Amino acid sequence: MKRGIYSYFLNQTIQQRFRFWIAVVIVVLGFSIIIPFYFTERHSRLTEVESQLQQIVALQSLYIEKWSQEKLDTIKRFANSDNAKRLQIAALIKEVEVYSRVHSEFDMFFFVDQEGYTLPGKDSNSKTYVGDRPYFEQAVKNKEHISGVMVNKVTGEPMITFSAPVHRESGEFLGAVVGTVSVDMLDTLMEQLSFGQTGEVFVLDTQGKVVTASRAQSKLEVNAMMTTDIVQRAKAKVASNESYIGFHGKKVYGQYKWSTGNRWIIIGEITEDEVFRNLHKISMTIIAITLIALILSFAAAIVITSRIERSIRYLIRGTKIIQSGNYDFQIDEDKIKLAPVELRQLCRTFNLMSSKLKDNIALLEHSALVDQLTQIHNRRYMMLEGGNRLQACIAAGQTCSVMMIDIDRFKKINDTYGHLIGDRVLHHVASQLKRHAAEYMIVARYGGEEFIILVPYHNVEECALQAENLRERIMEAPYADENIDIPITASIGVAEYSPIPEYGTNVLEDMVSRADHALYRAKSGGRNRVELDRSSVT
Repeated sequence: MKRGIYSYFLNQTIQQRFRFWIAVVIVVLGFSIIIPFYFTERHSRLTEVESQLQQIVALQSLYIEKWSQEKLDTIKRFANSDNAKRLQIAALIKEVEVYSRVHSEFDMFFFVDQEGYTLPGKDSNSKTYVGDRPYFEQAVKNKEHISGVMVNKVTGEPMITFSAPVHRESGEFLGAVVGTVSVDMLDTLMEQLSFGQTGEVFVLDTQGKVVTASRAQSKLEVNAMMTTDIVQRAKAKVASNESYIGFHGKKVYGQYKWSTGNRWIIIGEITEDEVFRNLHKISMTIIAITLIALILSFAAAIVITSRIERSIRYLIRGTKIIQSGNYDFQIDEDKIKLAPVELRQLCRTFNLMSSKLKDNIALLEHSALVDQLTQIHNRRYMMLEGGNRLQACIAAGQTCSVMMIDIDRFKKINDTYGHLIGDRVLHHVASQLKRHAAEYMIVARYGGEEFIILVPYHNVEECALQAENLRERIMEAPYADENIDIPITASIGVAEYSPIPEYGTNVLEDMVSRADHALYRAKSGGRNRVELDRSSVT
């Protein structure tokens, strides 16, 4: 099977392969547009929704805190009144009645004495024990209290209680003033904050029971327990942007915020479908456009391939000719004058490149053999060309020598003046060597602060005289610029060709190694001197 597929593609013509790959490129290009777009827009949309939910939750929390604080402040005002502190309940009830004519948010006010019994009043003709209620227990602890959703035992309607303790001036606990507000009041406030088609805000108590919601459907679930992931996150106070199954069984994104002194949890949710609805529509549109572009491009490719095949053949022929070494080959542009503009331009570019290729190759070869810092030959050039020169000397029955040159205390120069100045010193020394070395010598940077000079047709004593001259030239030409003046000295080791190698794998490596040993002796002997290797001298 695989062999058959391979054989099929192997035997395709240029036109068939070109059409196939155009189709592949267009499909890949389409997906390379759709996939990054989709995930980028998805991330952008999630970030936007997260920010929107955070703003809505924060705004709702602010509204509810303000609303709750207003109700609690009213209860506290009555609890701190003289009538409450003097236990003048009739006068307190009358004060409440006057307030209720203007403000009707509270469904009921009542006073609870220090024993936990409600005192008879306008809305109650008998005492009722409420000492076990949370609002009374908090009052005993000298704390105000806002309850979750409670059910009025008389009317059966959901309500929220607000309470505040009453004390004498001496601090003695006298009881509590309690007011109840129908959840309908909070529902009206919530209805103003619905958003989108599915966006919804919930208010939960600390247990996770629904106090109210912004949409009518969810209001029917008041006092129901919400057990979704967002509630668990809120209880654990963990932040997360992951989607989850919401209150109504749909996948949603949500944010939460604790409100009213950590008494209530405000939750904002929006369905995943609404978040990505427009993104999905845009993605499908892009896919449709890509498919249309694929069909049209493939049709155009069928027409174009027949016209470009001839030009491609010329280009292939030209590359083969250049591959054979004829770097300045030119394509006859008259033969492709009917080809598309791009191919004609490609052929002209080909001709331009071929005309420059030979020079560029020569330049690259030159760059590979030149040290970029000092602009003299490098070690590679020395081992190649130096080996040829040495073999020429051997063939002619002549000797050959080499100098190994090392800048004294170069590390101190780097440490004192920095590597930039050190590089300039290297370039300066290389210039001195190149200037004062004879033309028949090869000057190269061997590595670091070491240089090497091949001296054909000179024995070790003659080469030593040349080395001494170079040493003096380097010493007499310190590096200087407008800021500093750095004296320079060099140690030099000299060795002559030996027909019996002692080091390395060839005679040049042997000669370099012996010169390097002589250099070591020069540096060990005090630096700024020339040492000879005499192991090959008879």
